[in-house]
Amino acid sequence: MTRKLERILIAIDDTPSSAAAIEQGLALAAGESAEVVFVNVVSIVGEQFAHGDGKPDRVPDRAQTEVLVNACATAEAVGVTCTTELLVGYPAAQIAALAEELDVDLVVVGSRHLHGVKRFLLGSTSRALIGGSTRPLLVVPEPAPVPALT
Repeated sequence: MTRKLERILIAIDDTPSSAAAIEQGLALAAGESAEVVFVNVVSIVGEQFAHGDGKPDRVPDRAQTEVLVNACATAEAVGVTCTTELLVGYPAAQIAALAEELDVDLVVVGSRHLHGVKRFLLGSTSRALIGGSTRPLLVVPEPAPVPALT
């Protein structure tokens, strides 16, 4: 039996992998007539080492960022209903907590394929969500760079 997707959480930032996640998440939402919740998390250095209470830390007054406004405009252009959440903290923990609170059917995130020191310093939200979320997760890879024509 196939389960219908009713609510999809798409985690976004200002990276190319996020644009790919928006594209894939909206395609799924349109095909399933699902609503989308876009979430943008403002990270705090060292937050991943603090133990939170398992609840999303929202920015007051439904604040918006440019990436949230643009993502909603893209959703509306393809006929997908959307809402936004702006959170503060360790992205993986905040995304997982919001997914639980909203009882989403799918979490969509982009992956930048970081390696070595960059992965250690910047972390990998998608990798942390694989082990830290109980919700189904779709990891969308960053598009390959297009070679310049010479």
